Amino acid sequence: MPETHTIPVETAVAAPADRIWRALTEPEQVRQWFGWDHEGLADEIRFIFVDHAEPAPPDRIALAAGQELRLVAEGDRTLLRLAVPASHDAAEWDAITQGWRAFFEQLRFLLERAPAGPRSTVHLTGTATGAQVLALLDAAGPTQRWHDSSRQRMVVDAEGRLLAVAAGAPLTGGGSSPVSLTVSAYGLDEAGLDRLRRDWAARWRAAVGVPAT
Repeated sequence: MPETHTIPVETAVAAPADRIWRALTEPEQVRQWFGWDHEGLADEIRFIFVDHAEPAPPDRIALAAGQELRLVAEGDRTLLRLAVPASHDAAEWDAITQGWRAFFEQLRFLLERAPAGPRSTVHLTGTATGAQVLALLDAAGPTQRWHDSSRQRMVVDAEGRLLAVAAGAPLTGGGSSPVSLTVSAYGLDEAGLDRLRRDWAARWRAAVGVPAT
C-alpha cells in the first residue's frame, strides 16, 4: 500500500521508545512538555491526547485531522515523527507543524535533561524582528544552544531553563512578524515563578513592547 502520509517534523530523542510513549499518552506527563501554562491547558491536552487520540502500541498514535505521531527506535535513540496526510496544503499546515517542532524539542529537553519538579512556563507574545528576539536570548547570559531552525531558536540558560523563541518569519530576515517566547522552568515554588514572570516580562517589554500572556 502506498504511503498516505508525509513527515514534516522529525526529532531524535536520546531516550527509549517506551519512555517517550508514556510521555505522549499519560496526560500528567504530557503537561510536563506540551505547550505552555494557560487556563485551558488541561482541556487542550485531553482534547488532543485523549479524546481525539487512537494509540496503536507500541509506536503510533493517530490524532485529529489525519495526523499521526510515530516512534522509530534507532540504536540508543528514538526518532519521534509527525506524519500528516500526503495531500496536505503546506501553507495551511504551517502553524501546526511549527508548533509540533517546538513541542518535540520541549519533550526532548524533558527526557534528556530530566529536570526535577513540575514544569512551569512563562509565555509572552508580540511583534518584532528576528534580530530583536535573538538579542533577547543573547542577553540572557551564558547559554547552551538547544535547537535551531529558520523560525525557532531554543537555548538552555545557566539555571537550566529552556528558552524558546519563535517567529512567523525567518529569524534572519529583516522584517517584523508575530513572535513569542516560552520559558520552561522546573521545580519552582510560587515565589520563584512570580519572580521569573516579572523578570521576563520586563525583558520582553524592553525588547519587543508590552507583553501579552
